[in-house]
Amino acid sequence: MRAAVRRVWAFLRAFVQHRWGFRFKTRTALLDFQQRQTRRFLRVARQARFYHARQALSLNELPVVDKSTMLAAFADFNTAGISLESARSVALAAESNRDFKATLPRGVTVGASSGTSGRPNLFLVTAHERSAWAGAILGRMLSPQSFARVINPLVRPLRIAFFLRANSNLYTSLHGWRIRFRFFDLMYPVDVHLAALTDYQPDVLVAPASVLSHIAECQRRRQIAIQPQQVINVAECLEPDDSEVIAKTWGRPPQQIYQCTEGVLGFSCSAGSIHLNEECACFEPQWLDDEHDRFSALVTDFSRSTQMFIRFRMDDILHLSREPCPCGRFSLRLRSIEGRQDDVLWLPSVHGNRLKPIFPDQIRRAIMLADTQCSDYRIEQDELTLKVAAANAGPGDADSIKSALTKLFTAFDVQAPAMEQSTWCPQHSMNKRRRIRCASRPRLMDRSA
Repeated sequence: MRAAVRRVWAFLRAFVQHRWGFRFKTRTALLDFQQRQTRRFLRVARQARFYHARQALSLNELPVVDKSTMLAAFADFNTAGISLESARSVALAAESNRDFKATLPRGVTVGASSGTSGRPNLFLVTAHERSAWAGAILGRMLSPQSFARVINPLVRPLRIAFFLRANSNLYTSLHGWRIRFRFFDLMYPVDVHLAALTDYQPDVLVAPASVLSHIAECQRRRQIAIQPQQVINVAECLEPDDSEVIAKTWGRPPQQIYQCTEGVLGFSCSAGSIHLNEECACFEPQWLDDEHDRFSALVTDFSRSTQMFIRFRMDDILHLSREPCPCGRFSLRLRSIEGRQDDVLWLPSVHGNRLKPIFPDQIRRAIMLADTQCSDYRIEQDELTLKVAAANAGPGDADSIKSALTKLFTAFDVQAPAMEQSTWCPQHSMNKRRRIRCASRPRLMDRSA
């Protein structure tokens, strides 16, 4: 009972803070708040073995870590004593059987990143942290119309439709008395979900940008008829053309949640800008240009105490906007998130003369479940040919990747392309890294001749 009460309190506290609180009068006030929270958090961080002997008084006294560092000593970075093998076993079992309800000891949920930067990372959250996450997301993202539906018992509950590669106890924590949450699995082609999505009639539609754009196209073709009051992009960069298509289809610009394994890093505001979540995390800019416009960040999430992300090096390239935001927030405002922008692969359907999309998360999942030791990969489509390159590939890795992709294409009823093994060439650090890229779509045959 006490645990349940604490979870409810965590949800309500986060909801109120993110919806009505965190209204700092100056940026200096926000940074002062950050420093106080960081000093408190550094005492908590010593419970993790990696930081136990590091008596740091400030963040810059602690080492910079990255994904490889964390995966090499996973148990040392969490306070639940969970090993990498235990966490990975639960995550891979969930990916294979599509049941994401399993937890580790002490009710810890484990999730895997999509593997955009090569080998997937893992994240751990407790039931208490899941409740706080749900409160933060709903507090920050619910529009006035959506919030009014949640609190009005005389109308039906708010319906959220969520498209992603994997579900999680983290996401289902949004489901409650006045909120209905439904997961649409991107393991399957989006088109197989269209009838169920129309029947569900979501008030809030959440999906990666490429999936939102495809659903919008289906709406224009009258294959689906929904009228969401909110459309939210997650997991991918929102390109201007996708944003325009989505806005024209449903009459409202898409919002964004910038979330990674490292935590909730940013939200759209009422003015449509993305603000970094500096109320819950510190971002140390690592400038990539002389003008100090573009940077990657060292992230410290001081809102979580199970898995430590302290001075964690991010790969994303963030484009800073220096103009004050009309919404009045003083947290850093982004012009765009430029890094790791993936393309959709397009392959001919085996049923009819048309191209079908294979979305990046679907490709990433196939690669993740392939039995390989490669540390990175790159896939480029040139009409009906896929060029596949793998870093540090061992014997049989190329065949494993080819087999995994062939299985995926068969499941999606598309014509399997020819696959060529390319030599791995490391990219210059300043170049945009794109692991999945469609250089040119196949040309359909004119069957009317």
